[in-house]
Amino acid sequence: MIRRLFALTVLCHLAAPLPAQVGFRPNASPYRDIRTGTVIELYRGQIYGSGGPIPVGPRDGAVTGGRILLRAKSTLAIGFGVWGASTVRSIVDADAPRATRVTGPIDHSLFAGEVNVQFNITGGKTWHGFAPYAGFGIGLAKGQSTPAIDTSGYSFGTKFFLVPAVGTRFFLGDRTYLRIEGRVMSWNLQYPQSYSEEPALDPGTEDSPNAVNPTGRRGQRVGAPQLTIGFGWGL
Repeated sequence: MIRRLFALTVLCHLAAPLPAQVGFRPNASPYRDIRTGTVIELYRGQIYGSGGPIPVGPRDGAVTGGRILLRAKSTLAIGFGVWGASTVRSIVDADAPRATRVTGPIDHSLFAGEVNVQFNITGGKTWHGFAPYAGFGIGLAKGQSTPAIDTSGYSFGTKFFLVPAVGTRFFLGDRTYLRIEGRVMSWNLQYPQSYSEEPALDPGTEDSPNAVNPTGRRGQRVGAPQLTIGFGWGL
């Protein structure tokens, strides 16, 4: 009896470490920790869009920018960035006939600064090297002024914009990664009073107005999709 109890005790001690073996071996796990700290990103991409129903908004141009990303928690990061874009837009002459009042496009430069909050979907880890995320940002963009061309009084000026985003990072190592991101910048275009008035060379009627903006609405929110590819490295 004593021998049996002794043998059972030995078997229990030998079996105790076995539950620790359940799961992935450290070198076989698809998950890897993401380093905390500060990251610098550089990126380049393209801005798309139509410029709005009245196509004076910026669209169709290359964008280049940089961002500093601060890891606040395992699932949260805060970014501060700047970018510049070489877009185009149309010119609208409110006094011209409807058939000829939209001309262009012309070159239109944009410069902006923004703050972003990024939520890492896989928390503080990568999955097979990938770290997908969703985010949201606010910023301030300034457009090129062209008063000699915009005779009807339109100007993009300086705009606050909102920018939801989704993307993923693919880590090449502990400190470096590639990033692809899609987002939509949204800003409120302000139309001049002349857009609501009938054109002097082609006036319409009350039932059939020819004004550029017959609704009289002075502003309209317009979206500008953006796709970028970037490179990041940790400090």
